[in-house]
Amino acid sequence: MKDLYEVDTILGIKVEKYSGDFAICPSHYIEKVLNKFKHLNIKDANTLYDVSCKVTTNISRIIAQLEYASAIGSLMYAMYYTRPDIAFAVCKLSRYTSNHSIEHWKTIARVLGYLKKNYELQIVL
Repeated sequence: MKDLYEVDTILGIKVEKYSGDFAICPSHYIEKVLNKFKHLNIKDANTLYDVSCKVTTNISRIIAQLEYASAIGSLMYAMYYTRPDIAFAVCKLSRYTSNHSIEHWKTIARVLGYLKKNYELQIVL
């Protein structure tokens, strides 16, 4: 075991110290995810889920199944460790990992747009 002094980053998530308290800052991880999926033309979004968008089972051809699973996995990591506010949308989208459509991709882009707009939110411990 080696002492590396104060913690800076744990599993890709920044940790900052504020007068005795610690804050978990997901901005570093969210920037990586946004860069990974920048081809989706992500626009800032005030809300994370559009209730008028109906995500249902796909009856046409599946588009980029491995990339969709990667996007869901990235969002789940953020959800579990630092962003519980996106849980509803991520859980709803994860149901269609093996059978998704363009509407599902649009919803993922909206969740990423919400994270892009609010990426500086942090959890103080």
